[in-house]
Amino acid sequence: MIANRLLLSALVPLALLSPAAAGIVFGPVKGKPGQSIKLVTHSETPGGTVQQSVAGRNTSGTLSITRDRELVWTFREPGADGTLRGMVRVPEIQTLTAVKIDGKEEKSTDVSPLTGKMFGMSKAPRGEWKFELDGSVPLSRVRQEIEELTVYLKRDWYPKREVNLGDSWEFDPTWVKHIIEKDLHRAQSIGTMRLRQIRRGLMGQFAVIDVSIRSTGADYRADGSEVSASVELIGEVIVNLDTMLDEKLELKGKVVSTSRGRGDSKTVTLPVKLSAKKSFVRDSAFP
Repeated sequence: MIANRLLLSALVPLALLSPAAAGIVFGPVKGKPGQSIKLVTHSETPGGTVQQSVAGRNTSGTLSITRDRELVWTFREPGADGTLRGMVRVPEIQTLTAVKIDGKEEKSTDVSPLTGKMFGMSKAPRGEWKFELDGSVPLSRVRQEIEELTVYLKRDWYPKREVNLGDSWEFDPTWVKHIIEKDLHRAQSIGTMRLRQIRRGLMGQFAVIDVSIRSTGADYRADGSEVSASVELIGEVIVNLDTMLDEKLELKGKVVSTSRGRGDSKTVTLPVKLSAKKSFVRDSAFP
């Protein structure tokens, strides 16, 4: 009898994880009053290499880049005219870089001036998202970060139609490129998602989606120099179908960038790992 109960208890989770037969429709995030959305992203480049040729002399080395971002988003009730409103708090935006060439190592830490800040955001019915900075941070210094925040809010990754297991669709991966390679955001990109599995468990039901991102681009400058880059990433995203929150994104792959000009050249190859996690929180910073 005990053995049968143990067997039954082991089989129940497997049954809960069986794929759903019906299709699903992705919708807006379903948050509760007073909840905020916490977004934490971490990217790193283990085993990055640098090869360069300057004045006929070839050198090589290593490059490591680690980027950490933590943001807390809180959305308010829309205005009477339909204007979307909210607040964003920035506990951390930081980039650590270490370069070692010919035995010489240089390390740098770039902490965004937005770290520790909190500011409003709004979007008129026919307008774009705007951020209301308090003037303590020069816009020119944080333009890249503000563009990244804007791209995040404009994300539209999931189709409006019903999706069944095995279905694929294209999406705009611009936000991912901002995190991975800031110089590649104008490159031509292809992002593809495929619904691989529906998991059901005690914590709810989740969509497991395969993700593929490919991007290439080049910039030819007036002085005759050229900068080119490419990105290849694969991974998965997990969406909570009860709340429609994409709780986890994991990607890995490679970024290659090359610059040439006046006989000199430099090629940087970066294996990349990226993780992004979201969760509902009650942020005491927001009344």
